[in-house]
Amino acid sequence: MEGNTGIKINLRNYHKLSMRFNKIFGIGLPRTGTTSLYMALNELGIHTVHFPFSLYETDDLSILDQYQGFVDTPIPMLYQKLDKMCPNAGFVLTTRPVDGWLKSMDWLLKEGRYIWQWKSSYDQFNQEFFGSSDFDLELYQSRYHTFHQEVFNHFKDRNNLLILDLKIGYGYRELCQFLDIPILSKEYPKGNESRQARWLQKLAYRSGKYHPSLEELIRKGDYYWQRVQQKLGFM
Repeated sequence: MEGNTGIKINLRNYHKLSMRFNKIFGIGLPRTGTTSLYMALNELGIHTVHFPFSLYETDDLSILDQYQGFVDTPIPMLYQKLDKMCPNAGFVLTTRPVDGWLKSMDWLLKEGRYIWQWKSSYDQFNQEFFGSSDFDLELYQSRYHTFHQEVFNHFKDRNNLLILDLKIGYGYRELCQFLDIPILSKEYPKGNESRQARWLQKLAYRSGKYHPSLEELIRKGDYYWQRVQQKLGFM
């Protein structure tokens, strides 16, 4: 499952930015530009967390007081509850055409589980939300359509939902206008594209099924090996 990416964030404007909403929730499904939205919000000075999975795993809501923005899983499951809890919140639906999304989800659930340290609770979430922890084209396609219709019905005749569609294209202009803040003259970020898992990542995943501590050790080794290669100019 996707998580924080180690991206540098803009701390200069934190707690100084006066925007239209007191909270921002990115309710788009995974693989719809959620990492890019996370990067963009932080660049704008909106303290945002990516993949706040503790909201699914526990009843502890203290994280809601620690950030202004929340993006990616499990927010698509919880947005109606969060809407009631945070009446002055804004919601951003990132989306893309279903065919491209299905291909990307197929990658995430097959290759992506090697890249990130995959927890059993991630499979539990996918089983509950999509109907299967493994990629199932019919189930995921159906959930894509029902989810979007549920969102459209929930926010009908309201002005606190922004739709960012990858097919149409968008940038800081649309996001900043929605937030009612000055438009940032900068290229909108693009992050977390599909890629092939490295052999150490695959080894770590397989090891983690039996020895979680070994998985963590292998992933650390992979991280430092990548850094060495970068310094030597091999990447």
